[in-house]
Amino acid sequence: MGPTQFAEIAARAMTPRPAPMVELGHLHAPKVSVREQAVLLAGRLRSAGAATFRALTADSGSTLVVVARFLALLELYREGAVSFDQVTPLGELQVRWVAGDDADAELARWAAETGETDEYDAPEEDET
Repeated sequence: MGPTQFAEIAARAMTPRPAPMVELGHLHAPKVSVREQAVLLAGRLRSAGAATFRALTADSGSTLVVVARFLALLELYREGAVSFDQVTPLGELQVRWVAGDDADAELARWAAETGETDEYDAPEEDET
C-alpha cells in the first residue's frame, strides 16, 4: 500500500457520516372527518336505496377512510337513517337507507353535538 492509497483510506475514514434519520411521515396520517363521510354515504344511499359495505368503501384510498365510513354508518344507524342486514355471520353487510329526505337536518344536529362546525372544519372568516 502506498502513501496515496493510505491518504484516500484516511480521508474516507475521517469524513463525517450523515446522522441516521428515522422516517416519521407514515405516523402522521391526515385527518378524516366522520361527518364528511356520513354526508357522502347518506347521498349515495339516498340515491341507490341500498348498497353493500364493500361497495360503499370501494373508492376509499386508505384504511383510515374505511374506518371513518364505518363510524359514519354507525352514527347514521343511531340516528335511524340506515338499517343493516347480514344474512350470515361475517358475510356481506347490506346497508339500506330508511330515513326520509329530511335527514340532512339530523346530520347537521349530529355535527353540532360532536363539535364539528362545517363540512371542512375550518372557521368562517369575517367579511368586514
